[in-house]
Amino acid sequence: MSTRPHEVAVKLYLPAGTDLPTFYHSATPHYRILALKLGAEAVTYLQKKAVDAVRQETHAEAIQQATEEFEAQMKEQGTKLRVQLQKAETALQAAQARCEALEAAATTTRSQLQKDMRESVAELLAAKDAQITRLQEFADKHLSGLTSKFDALQSSMTKTAASSKEKGSFGETFVENLLKRAYECDVYQVGKERETGDIRMTRYPGTPRAAAYFWEVKNYTVPVGKVEVDKFKRDMALHPDVRGGVFVSLRSGIVGHSCSGDIDMELLDDGRPILYLTNFMSREDPVFYLQSLRPFFDATETMRPQAKEESEALRAAQYNVQLITQLLKSHMDTMTKHKNALVGHRKRTDAMFAEFQGYILEAENQLTSMLRVAMGSDTEVAQVTEAEAMELPLAVFRKERLSLFSGEREREFIKWLLAHAEVQSSAHIEVKDLLERAKAATPAAFSDKFVRGLREEVFQEAAWSKGARTVFGLAWRGGSE
Repeated sequence: MSTRPHEVAVKLYLPAGTDLPTFYHSATPHYRILALKLGAEAVTYLQKKAVDAVRQETHAEAIQQATEEFEAQMKEQGTKLRVQLQKAETALQAAQARCEALEAAATTTRSQLQKDMRESVAELLAAKDAQITRLQEFADKHLSGLTSKFDALQSSMTKTAASSKEKGSFGETFVENLLKRAYECDVYQVGKERETGDIRMTRYPGTPRAAAYFWEVKNYTVPVGKVEVDKFKRDMALHPDVRGGVFVSLRSGIVGHSCSGDIDMELLDDGRPILYLTNFMSREDPVFYLQSLRPFFDATETMRPQAKEESEALRAAQYNVQLITQLLKSHMDTMTKHKNALVGHRKRTDAMFAEFQGYILEAENQLTSMLRVAMGSDTEVAQVTEAEAMELPLAVFRKERLSLFSGEREREFIKWLLAHAEVQSSAHIEVKDLLERAKAATPAAFSDKFVRGLREEVFQEAAWSKGARTVFGLAWRGGSE
């Protein structure tokens, strides 16, 4: 192939035997290039179409094969699902049957629980009613005992004595016992001595602070006259060692000294004070009332006695007397308020004590039943529980039953004492006699130290007060004193 200017020679290698169209020999170069270009594009297009046709045919076959396989799998899975669905339906039916059975059992259980609860509540209410009944009987019994004791005391106070001397002796003994309970001091009667008060009380005995006071006690049903007051002033004047005096009228007023609050105060010529207490028996708690007078004694012991004179000193002393009297009244009012608050707390505590006591009684009844089963004999059980269930008179002992005392030795002493002494509200036994009999007790004797140590733990303060020579509320059996 010849070349011309601006032409490029192209060399084509064709397989042997290829019949080249004459168009490439006769046509111009432009048409040759166009023929080559169109031929190449046609070949390329045909190849692409062939490839697409082959691909579509292969894709259709793959889709058909995949569809057949999917249908086979779906059929197999459907069969499995139907089997599983049948099993699930069977299990659901069994579960529903069990749920129905459980609901029936729950209904039965609820009914039984409600029935048992009603029975338990009924039993508890019956037990509480029985407990309340026992407590009411217990309260009525002890209230009756206290009422009889109060009536006896009131009768002994209001009875017509053979002479005023017997009335005075009763009042002196009564106040003496109250003073021993109210103060830590030496107290003894001096009424039989000449020109003295009825009672001499010494605070802080045996120390440099020791201070003595005279107490005059009147048990009149009419106001105490001025003659008795002047006599007490003369007795005070004859004993300059006495720091002060207290004039007490148990059931009436005092002429010239009956003031609001039933308390008055006066200074002697030498400046020593006399305190006047009227209607003393009307006090709800005489011991507490006496304890509220401690500031009077403390102030008296810090005062320096001075002679009365018509001067500024006299007016100042009189003013101080009025001030001290008002302070004492205010102090006693405050103490009374505190006492009322304590009484309220005590009532609530007593209610709690009564409830817990009921629980303890129930526990003891259960223990008795267990003992009866364990020991197998009612006689043996009775022997074991008889002493522990012994009831004690609260007028003498601090606890109502023997089993409430924890010490075995204490219980033995109480049983011995009740075997040889009986409870009598108006009687008493000598402490000296009690110690001698306890020392000679059989089979085991009780020493003096042991018996005296039981005073605060076993006996009521009203029955055996500190320093007393007698125990009230008991009498030896057989009439022996």
